[in-house]
Amino acid sequence: MSDERGTLLGSSIGTDEHEVAALVMHDGIAQEWELWSMIIGRTALPRLERIRDALPTMTSAMLSTADGLNLCCLGVAQEDVGRLAALNSSLFAVSSAQAEIVSEAGVHPGQAMVSISTGHGHLVLVSFVQPPLGHLLLAVSAQEAQLGTMVVIVRRSAEEIRTWLSAN
Repeated sequence: MSDERGTLLGSSIGTDEHEVAALVMHDGIAQEWELWSMIIGRTALPRLERIRDALPTMTSAMLSTADGLNLCCLGVAQEDVGRLAALNSSLFAVSSAQAEIVSEAGVHPGQAMVSISTGHGHLVLVSFVQPPLGHLLLAVSAQEAQLGTMVVIVRRSAEEIRTWLSAN
């Protein structure tokens, strides 16, 4: 439903059936999540290590599902992995909800990005959709790095991961 400004009432994410289907993980993968997450995580890890090559001040990188399940990460203490994956999910959800309010175009998961600056460091979180896995998040933190440089590197890395997953 629209108001007089043309903005949508309710969520604008996944308003058509094809978008909704792309956001959802395939049932076969969901049923064998432990196996699939290990395979994807182990083969995606070298791609996260390449981010460190491009961004030497990187402190952490995590590839996870948008609903908060870790696929692989670097620079995160083992006891914090689950919590960080859940926080990335929440950060993306809250940011998307706020963006829906202030943006006439709504939020498109394949184009969404969140950044947080903390003194001398930044966190950049990029969202992308990868059927049959569904909605994924790539979050990278670094110290003493230019935010614009991080945005370019993280977006490029997310696209490389998406392309790689599409080929496999």
